[in-house]
Amino acid sequence: MSGISRRDVLKLGAVGAASLLSLDLLSACSGKSGKQTALDPNSLKRFQSGGSKGSPTGLPSRVAWASTADSEFFLALGRGMQDAATRRGLEFVTATSGNDPGKHVDQMNGFLQRGVGALAMQPLNPDADSLVLQRAIDKGVCTQGIITAPSTMQVVANQYQIGFDQGKAAADYVTAHLGGNAQALYFNLDTASPQLKIRHRGVLDGLKTGGGGIQVVGDLTVADISTASGFNTMMSALQTHGDIKVVLGGDTIVVGAFKALQQSGKLRDDMFLSGVDGDKEALDLVKAGGAYKLSIAFAWSLMGYGLGEFGADWIEGKEVPRVIVAKGVKLDSDAAVTRFTAASADPSSVFADRKRYEEYLPLYGTVSHATRHTYWTSPVDPPAT
Repeated sequence: MSGISRRDVLKLGAVGAASLLSLDLLSACSGKSGKQTALDPNSLKRFQSGGSKGSPTGLPSRVAWASTADSEFFLALGRGMQDAATRRGLEFVTATSGNDPGKHVDQMNGFLQRGVGALAMQPLNPDADSLVLQRAIDKGVCTQGIITAPSTMQVVANQYQIGFDQGKAAADYVTAHLGGNAQALYFNLDTASPQLKIRHRGVLDGLKTGGGGIQVVGDLTVADISTASGFNTMMSALQTHGDIKVVLGGDTIVVGAFKALQQSGKLRDDMFLSGVDGDKEALDLVKAGGAYKLSIAFAWSLMGYGLGEFGADWIEGKEVPRVIVAKGVKLDSDAAVTRFTAASADPSSVFADRKRYEEYLPLYGTVSHATRHTYWTSPVDPPAT
């Protein structure tokens, strides 16, 4: 990178709202001298595509999704992205690292070596991920990071609010149905992204609203996002805390915890289990009633479809949004789950109706291959509305 070190990039990325850094590509790619500018995410306007045909980029007609696990919600994103790619005449490629940071980086590097016009990715190890993401940006690829940077386009969420809502829902339930007293277990995902540390704080603050009768007997960091991990960790926790009534975390992990409680004979309908993401198994459990009371879901298939469409637009030189805001949708009943899954089942129709699409995934800012030198250098919160 001309005129700036990686240490400088990291410093700039830590400056609160000033999270966009304008840099020219490597001299071999652009021949321009680097220039820095900062942009407050809150200054971004709602995305309005110019709609006109862009200048050809010469990028390969191929989009990639670098996943970290076979969680249902990641699979849903991949299906949505593949659907959009097929409709736009692009090749879709994907790989899953199995939560192996080195393999994740190797797979993304493999995509770049093969040639892609857009790369969507889920973070696993921010330090390792950032190097390959920078390489993608330097190649002019539309780098689509989920709560991660550097990235051309970033999927963001109000992580504190999502966590607080989850924690407070549990606290309200304990107050109303358990006499204000309960042991709680929380599975955090702090190692995956700095943004998930913010969610962690929100969950604990939400639980505190229920008063001192709610005891967090376990606050466990989970690196392996799988039902097996949730199952095994829950079984271990039950050996020392057999009276746990509240279990919170990501849906995939909490579904595993549900199965552990079920197998151990400790599952009771008066428990409060809740996850974040909208995993299909979790939604099925919410619909069934019982201990699994709430999923705060993201519209993964709609998100994937949008990433595929915007990747195709980028390759054609058209404008795309800088930010996709993933709204957390509270699903706590059969009816709520049914409405949500109906929208997720037909992403192309929902995407075609921009107002309807933005009920789940608001879009902000504008960037294109021609203006790609300005990009995100740190994870950011959604623009204030």
